[in-house]
Formats: sequence, structure tokens, C-alpha cells
Amino acid sequence: MQGLLAGLLVLSVTYFGGKGLLQRFFFRTGYVYAEETERAEELQEYVTQNKLSASDYKMLKKWGTERNIDDFTISRGKWLLFDISYNGKIMYGSREIPNLTWRMYHRISFKDGTADVYIYEGTADKYFNILMVFSVVLGVAVCIGIVVSGMYENVKYIQCLMKEVNIISRGNLQGNVTVQGTDEIAQLASGLEHMRQTLVKKEQIEYDLKSAQEKLVLGMSHDLRTPLTGLMAYLEILKKQQKEGAVTQEYINKAFDRVLQIRDLSEQMFEYFFVNSRHHIELEPAEDIMCAFGDYLSELCALLEYEGFKVNTDRLEWRQISVCINTDFIGRIMNNIISNIEKYGKHENEVCIQLCYGNEEVGISIQNSITRFDSEHQKTGIGLQNISIMMEQMDGRMEVNADDLTYCIVLYFPEKKEYHKISKV
Repeated sequence: MQGLLAGLLVLSVTYFGGKGLLQRFFFRTGYVYAEETERAEELQEYVTQNKLSASDYKMLKKWGTERNIDDFTISRGKWLLFDISYNGKIMYGSREIPNLTWRMYHRISFKDGTADVYIYEGTADKYFNILMVFSVVLGVAVCIGIVVSGMYENVKYIQCLMKEVNIISRGNLQGNVTVQGTDEIAQLASGLEHMRQTLVKKEQIEYDLKSAQEKLVLGMSHDLRTPLTGLMAYLEILKKQQKEGAVTQEYINKAFDRVLQIRDLSEQMFEYFFVNSRHHIELEPAEDIMCAFGDYLSELCALLEYEGFKVNTDRLEWRQISVCINTDFIGRIMNNIISNIEKYGKHENEVCIQLCYGNEEVGISIQNSITRFDSEHQKTGIGLQNISIMMEQMDGRMEVNADDLTYCIVLYFPEKKEYHKISKV
């Protein structure tokens, strides 16, 4: 298409520009008039020799036809006497000559008096025809040249894409796919580049997941080994005490604590693999946040108060906003949070529960004071990983802020509908 447009442009500019230059040349030099003057002199000789009058149309027409004259007229004043294009005699006073100011006439003496003669042999048309042929040839050449050049560029581009695709097919996804232009080949290259980027992201995700799992397995192995070592040591002591007949309750309790630690770690590890195996989950239909979170937060408050914690819900503000959740995941998340507060929470200080609202999202904020930090349980952070994964699968996110004294976890859920009526409970 570009080649065709360029060819038409070159043809038009060459022809019309050249035609204007030729017309200016003919006008300034009088070249055409000089050619017509020679023919007019020849006509004068012919008229004189044959003693022709201006109305002898047959002899005049024969003379003009033999010489391939395109336009040949004879007139007196404004009246036409002869026209080579008309078959027959023209009566004086029956036809007026056209008012063409650009015509240049020659005075010829006929038998019946002088008359104005206009002769045009097509001298300028010959040059115009040559100019047209040249313009067409040049336009076609430009069109073909651009098309061939474009085809050559496309062939080079396709060869470049073939090399890049071969590199990708060998497993090297680091090289970019060249995208140039906006045609179909460029769209194909853009699709290949998008596919390459998708594969790179997929490989990176798989690598990160594998690294995280390896790190988790190593961390869990260490975390399991630590209480197992302690359990074996306490059992050895109890075995020795049994032989001596003096088994103490202290080491029984310590051994039981280690068993509970091992149980908690195994449950967390099971939950981690359970959550990761569920790539697609079904979310419940959108519902008001009071319906979605109310029962879970009420149960959370009741369990914490039962364990001796003080719960502050003064800043628990409900708005008419809808969210989508998975009840199974919400239950698991709340169980994790309750377990962490029971292990590390400080009973003397309040557990603050509130709802926070942001940019098209609502968050459940749970903050408590820390009484102790158990390194054996916090090396892997598998509980938080489980919560983070479950929140992501519900299109939400988790945010943790902690220091030596306080610990705050916020669960953010995207809004499905926006309301602005406010009520407090």
C-alpha cells in the first residue's frame, strides 16, 4: 500500500510538474508558434498555387488531413469559415468562433480575401505524451522499488525472528524478540515476545516456589529436630529416673510440651501443603462485611476472653461494604491468629480489633502485646506463609507490623461494592 501511494505521488508530481514547466517553456520561447508558423507558410503556398478561397473546404480538408493536423480553422472576424473537424461547407455568419484568448492566429491571403487561420499539429501533446509515459514508468519503478525493498526488509525480519525463535526453542528465554513496525509480522513478533515474557515469569515463579519449598523443608527439618532432640533428652532422663524409682512431673511436662510443639509444626506443615495444592478456590457470593466477618470476629473475641485476654472492639466500625471470601480459608486464618496470640500474647494488655478502610479495600486489624519470643516456632514463619497464601487466593493481601513489644496483623479484602453509610457496633 505504501509503495502504491508513493508511486502515485511520484507520477502525479512528475507529470503535473513537468507539464507546467513545458507549458512555461512553450510560452516563453514560442516554440509551438514557430512550428505552426512554418506550417502556415506552407498553407499560404498551397492556397496561392491552387487559387483557393476560404470556403474551398474539400481542398483545405485534404491538405490538413494529409499532414495529420489536429486542429485547423479559418475565420473572418468572429465568424467561422472552415473547420477540419466538420464535414461540409460552413456558411458565413452561421457559426461563431470560440472565444479562446490563448489561440494565436496567422493571416493567410485567400482568393476571396484574407482570413485568420489557426493551426495546431499536436506538437505540445507529443511532449506531454512523452512526459506521461516517463511519469508512469517512474511511478511504477518507485512503487516496485518500495515493494521489493519492503519484501526484502520483511525477509530479513523473518530471518531474524527465526534465529530468535530457535534460540528460545533451545531453552534460552533471556533474549528479547525483536518487534518493529505495526504489520502482521510485527503483531506475530509481539505475540512471541509476550509468550517469552510469560514463560520467563512462569519459570521465575516455579524457581521461587521451589526455593521457598526447599527453604521450608530445611527450616521445618531444623524446627522438628530441635523439639525432637529435647524430647529424646527428657525421655532419657525419665527412663533413668524410672530405674531409680523417682520419676518427676517436671520432665513429664517438658516432654509433653515438646510433643505439642511437634504436633503444631506438623499441622502447620500439613496446612501449608494443603493450601498450596489448591490453585483455584471458589469464593462465596459478595456479602456485607458484617455478615462475612461478624461471626468469625465474635468467635475470636469469645475464645480470647475465655483464654484470659482483654479484647477492645471500640474502634470496630462497620460500613455497608461487600466482599467475597472463602469460609474455609477464613476459619483457618482465624485459627492461626488465635493460636499465635495464645502462644505469644501478653494477657495484661488488650487485644485491639478494628476495621480499617483504604482505597477500595477493607482490612481486619488485630494488634496485641508480645510476652515472649520463641525462636523454635518462628524460624520458618510457616503460619504467616499459610495466611499470606490463603489471602492471595481470596484476591486479598496480608500486612504484618511487629516490634519487640507489639504485633499487628492486617487482613485486606478488596471491595465489591461501595457504600458510605456508617454504623457502629
